[in-house]
Amino acid sequence: MTRFDRFLRRGFALAAAGSLALAGCQQTQQTVKEAAGGMGEAAKQAATGAAQQALGPAVQPVLDLLKQGEADLKAGNLGAAVTAMGGFQALWAKAAPVIQPLAGDKWPAIETAAKQVSSTFASGAKPDAAAAGAAISGLMGPLSALAGK
Repeated sequence: MTRFDRFLRRGFALAAAGSLALAGCQQTQQTVKEAAGGMGEAAKQAATGAAQQALGPAVQPVLDLLKQGEADLKAGNLGAAVTAMGGFQALWAKAAPVIQPLAGDKWPAIETAAKQVSSTFASGAKPDAAAAGAAISGLMGPLSALAGK
């Protein structure tokens, strides 16, 4: 065997070994990418869970007030509903800053509905039962959906 033949065989052997090593690297890269993707999904789920936990204390008092107003309306007691909902603006002022960043693209609809409730039950306002009910349900729906209730 000539020197050139040995050189050629060694060259092929090195090329084959290099190809195998690169194939192994690609496999490893793919595995790392898949693992990172799984961690990203786990982080998203953890963030969603944390957001839901943060929403509860902010949303629940608002939902409770809306449910009380709705119950008063269903009982035919518009005056009690107006009185109960008189506390909405102060409660919403505390809850809105917590809800807004967690609501995402749902925030504009929630904010619009909250403004409707505020104007319907503003101090001195005398809403009829239909307007009061529409305002309450208009906010209760999106807030309940956001809170997962």
